[in-house]
Amino acid sequence: MPDIYTREWYDEIRDLLNQNPEVEKHAPRGQYKVLAELRGDGDSPYIASGSELSFGILFDDGKCAEYYELNGPPSRNDFDFIFEFPAALFEGVAAGTVDPIDAGLKGTIKITGDMRILIQHAELVNILHAVYAKEVETSWPKGKPPY
Repeated sequence: MPDIYTREWYDEIRDLLNQNPEVEKHAPRGQYKVLAELRGDGDSPYIASGSELSFGILFDDGKCAEYYELNGPPSRNDFDFIFEFPAALFEGVAAGTVDPIDAGLKGTIKITGDMRILIQHAELVNILHAVYAKEVETSWPKGKPPY
């Protein structure tokens, strides 16, 4: 059971995404690079207020080719989709206590990218949420949401 935000945690998510046939079935064909930017919001015990943590995900024909933490500020132009989260909200998604679709519709998650592709593959968001919330066995050394 890897700690959240460790290399082992990213690798486990990548492996679980690739083992899930629903991910491959619902993911768009081609290559898509996704950037997740988490901003410390004062509620997360993992990401300090005012700091950021970013990670990239590369989908290649329905498979998760890469899932990695970025060092330093990313070049946003290198990504097809960018999701900006308050840190505690993302951790709630990872813990299964927050619905990412509801948060996205309320504007709590800022999304940049071709929304047509995102809408066409909306079921993928539900599947990804299920992988985070139910399949990844995350260790929460500083406490699990809700805080």
